[in-house]
Amino acid sequence: MLSERRRPAFTADLLLRVGLVWLLVAVIFVAVKWPAIAALQLPDADDTLRLVQLRDLIAGQGWFDLHQYRIDPANGGVLMHWSRLVDVPLWLVQSALSPLLGPALAERATLVIVPLITLAAALLLVGRLAWRLLGEETVFWACLVFVLSSAVAGQIQPLRIDHHGWQIVCLLAALNGLAARSERTGGRIAGIALGLGMTISLELLPVAALFGAVLALRWIRDPKAKALCLHFLRALALTGIAAFAATRGWVDLANHCDTLSPAYLAGLSVAAFGMTLLSLAGNVPRPVLVLGMGACAAAALAAVLALAPQCSSGPFVALDPLVQQYWYANIREGMPVWRQDFAVMLKLMIPPLAGLWAALLLWQRSAGWLARFWGEYALIAIGTLLLALLVSRSAAFAAALGAVPLGWMLRDWRRRVQNLPRPGRRIAVLAASALILIPDLPLAAARLVTPARAAASGSAQQVCDISAAAPMLGKLAPATIFAPIDNGPMLLLQSRHSVVATAHHRAATALHDTIAAFLAEPVTAEAIVRRHGARYVAICPGLAEAAIYRQAAPQGFMAGLMMNEAPAWLAPVAMPQSSGLMLWEVLPPVQAGTKTSASPFMQ
Repeated sequence: MLSERRRPAFTADLLLRVGLVWLLVAVIFVAVKWPAIAALQLPDADDTLRLVQLRDLIAGQGWFDLHQYRIDPANGGVLMHWSRLVDVPLWLVQSALSPLLGPALAERATLVIVPLITLAAALLLVGRLAWRLLGEETVFWACLVFVLSSAVAGQIQPLRIDHHGWQIVCLLAALNGLAARSERTGGRIAGIALGLGMTISLELLPVAALFGAVLALRWIRDPKAKALCLHFLRALALTGIAAFAATRGWVDLANHCDTLSPAYLAGLSVAAFGMTLLSLAGNVPRPVLVLGMGACAAAALAAVLALAPQCSSGPFVALDPLVQQYWYANIREGMPVWRQDFAVMLKLMIPPLAGLWAALLLWQRSAGWLARFWGEYALIAIGTLLLALLVSRSAAFAAALGAVPLGWMLRDWRRRVQNLPRPGRRIAVLAASALILIPDLPLAAARLVTPARAAASGSAQQVCDISAAAPMLGKLAPATIFAPIDNGPMLLLQSRHSVVATAHHRAATALHDTIAAFLAEPVTAEAIVRRHGARYVAICPGLAEAAIYRQAAPQGFMAGLMMNEAPAWLAPVAMPQSSGLMLWEVLPPVQAGTKTSASPFMQ
């Protein structure tokens, strides 16, 4: 039977154990990512645009001004839904290093240092839970499970400067709050952590609701334990309000559905106030308590919908059907797990499922406070697994939750395997451990056996290295480039030019126009391009987005450009062949009555 280990918050032994794991992982990450670090090849469009946003902030753009003025400049730019909280560590590190290294090198160092700080924070929180509840040896195993999870590792590595890593840190901090001895302290830690997490991204709203439901269930089972729930809800609401004031101010008070806006803050406040009133009623019968909590939840939801009825179906329901079909429906991380490749499904689901099983075992083998903790832990793990089934990127939350219990189970298996008399059983246990940690190991081994097929599939991909075209782009006067949405962020990063749209939903009209133009006939595309004041048109034929447009419209604008058959209103601009970027200048419109012998497409 497991029992609680009474230990202080942190010790030198804990810091040493976690620090050694962090150092090893950091060295491996930097070594693996070094070519991308040297070439400034950020993992995806969000990281790239985050760096653009950081550059704008350092260049003097206002703290409360979250516009991207070089996206859709014809319409005044795009107001982003991202939080300044993520910019803070990036800004601090770069500002500290710039006097020593110079702006360019300081920026490159920041792209490595800040994600490694995020990794250190996450490992420390994972290690602390394992160290306090399950013993020193489990620290290594829990940290190992955490970093080997593809859902987690993909979010916390050099160059990954967007918000996902900090969301994981906030979740782990909230879990540490649940493990606090003081219900007041624990509730406040969990509430502050998730309040900051929701400010960073509203993706943590369902997780915060999970915590609230689990803590309300504790109150229902034991009215004496209501303090944790109350302090959690109050801290959650107050942190959300304070973080909103600090990062949004009074500049943007609109009730957006994709960020922590006044409507959501009202809902959090109503929930906290209602539950506080309920606690003043004293000991009421359990059915009355349940009905009261239901009424608080209903009142909170009603407050949100009264202020923002457009949010009843989520932030993406109002997307234009064309944008929904050709952009949003193709974002793999936003798809349900069952729409992923089989290998990806295994990597996303096996570790957290095993972690849930281990959490249930810990609940079964514990008593008293620990049994209640692991039971609640398992409930939250079930909730995050359900979220992961619906939205694949939420698998990072489930994997982070599973790290500590799964680390304990693997440590337990390691102890037992040493006492097994038969080598066959030892091999079976070791193989099972390896498959839990790396579920797609057999598939990876199969790919190694058939290298010819893997090489053939890899050779089909073409290069799109806009950094190689940066010197040529820099010689052109700043202008608007009409480009596929996946090219937009890198064009912003590597040049002074503007773009019509990027893969971010706030620019709804520009997104629609970009997709519509590349699918349309050249005549229709010309009208759209000129309406947005674009001076240039650019594509990377090697990108998947270009192939999607070409397949959907074989006679469309993109298809012609990919075959180097530009319409007569475009003139080619030389770009380095190694970049894979093709660029055309938009010629002045032909005056009415002017004769031309140009064909619809020009070789």
